[in-house]
Amino acid sequence: MAHRSSSAGGTGQGRLEALLARVPDYPFFLTVDELFAAARGVAAAHPEVAAYSEVGTSTDGTPIPMVTIGDGPQRIMLVACPHPNEPIGAMLVRFLMDELVVNGELRAGRTWYLLPCVDPDGVRLNEGWFRGPFTLRHYARHFYRPRFEEQVEWTFPVRYKTFVFDQPLPETRALMAAIEQARPHILYSLHNAGFGGVFYYLSHDLQAAYPELHRIPTDRGLALFQGEPEVPWARPLHPAVYAIPKSTDAYDYFEQFGVGDPAAQMMGGASSFEYAERFGSPISLVTEVPYYQSPKIADTTPTGRTRREVVLAGLERVREVVGLLDRLLAQTLPVMTEDSRLLRAVAAFTASQLKMLESQARWAAQAEGMDQPATVAQEADALYLGPFYRVLVASMLHRAFEHQLAHLERLPAGAPLPGPDGATLDRAQAEALIRQADGELERHLDRWLTEVETHLPYTVIPIRNLVQVQYGALLAVLEAVEPAGATG
Repeated sequence: MAHRSSSAGGTGQGRLEALLARVPDYPFFLTVDELFAAARGVAAAHPEVAAYSEVGTSTDGTPIPMVTIGDGPQRIMLVACPHPNEPIGAMLVRFLMDELVVNGELRAGRTWYLLPCVDPDGVRLNEGWFRGPFTLRHYARHFYRPRFEEQVEWTFPVRYKTFVFDQPLPETRALMAAIEQARPHILYSLHNAGFGGVFYYLSHDLQAAYPELHRIPTDRGLALFQGEPEVPWARPLHPAVYAIPKSTDAYDYFEQFGVGDPAAQMMGGASSFEYAERFGSPISLVTEVPYYQSPKIADTTPTGRTRREVVLAGLERVREVVGLLDRLLAQTLPVMTEDSRLLRAVAAFTASQLKMLESQARWAAQAEGMDQPATVAQEADALYLGPFYRVLVASMLHRAFEHQLAHLERLPAGAPLPGPDGATLDRAQAEALIRQADGELERHLDRWLTEVETHLPYTVIPIRNLVQVQYGALLAVLEAVEPAGATG
């Protein structure tokens, strides 16, 4: 696939906007069952252009579907819900399943591989917030994100220097099979953020696409991301556009700023993009769009503090959150006999974040550009957005406590239970221990969420706008590349 070096040309902005206008309003996000029913329905109603298949099975036994539409030489794959707390892409796939069977021009010369949800088990743990109300608190109360070892996106096999990961999940193996079958020229893994501005990851420096990647969100009132990169090893290609970070980039970062074997600080494995490169040189795209935004995230006014100062101040806030989680986990883990996904995620994120804090502090002290003035956007990112994502982990611990209490209620009153320091507790004692820890956690959760609400007044972005931005980014990339036959 050859890349255009000049303007996108082709259909132009007017045609692109006409395509985006076809995206309907969505008042809420669809459940796993609704998405999968739609996939079967579209294929059954349009067998002349669409085919339904199942590429694998989830950990809990749910078949993972893929809908294939068209039969052209250019192969495009869209993967929804590679992280289960990120359902915007599922709405784009839902739209495209309907759009592609009636839009022959969009289908011409292409085969589309659409996976409406690759982590059905995890998505079901998020469905509590899919119908709203779409507030930060309701979102946090029903949030779930798995530990890295249980994330579909980051459990592909990899060998690099001292780092080896070879334990792909059943869901990851399903996506591996789909990628090997499709050998896509364009791989669009559909991610999104919770709060912040719009930014992109690209595998190639597609300068022809950048004007549209900026215009599409800003025309819809969405600010471009102006804060610190999501991970320190992300390399900028353009404002709000980064090279897709790989597991090897993370290793090299830990090798430079960490202590000891970098492999010990790695989390999960490789990404879908790295795996797809085994079958060619696909253009990989990620469009990070948020549910919520605040005027501060796009404010480039200097604050009077350096980037180093605000990053370090933000790390102290993160330290407060993960420090509390670490202490509460130590107090309650012996009685947490219900091995839930939520608890595994909290324990893993807490341990990894405690390791990361020191390398992040060294990075802030040594990296170039840290003496530059921090903007309001960078300050908001460091002091509120970064800590907010750790508060979501704290909320998962609250949910894990609730799950354990529900489990205890089903046990006989005199059932012996393990306690701290090898002690044996009865049900009432175990419940009291968990309720005490949960009460302390609840007080902190309320304070942390109030801080975010106070310092980052936010608005909720319509789902339609978010789907249009993700769809528009794909169309802009298609305009910036010129089909030249198969590469795989």
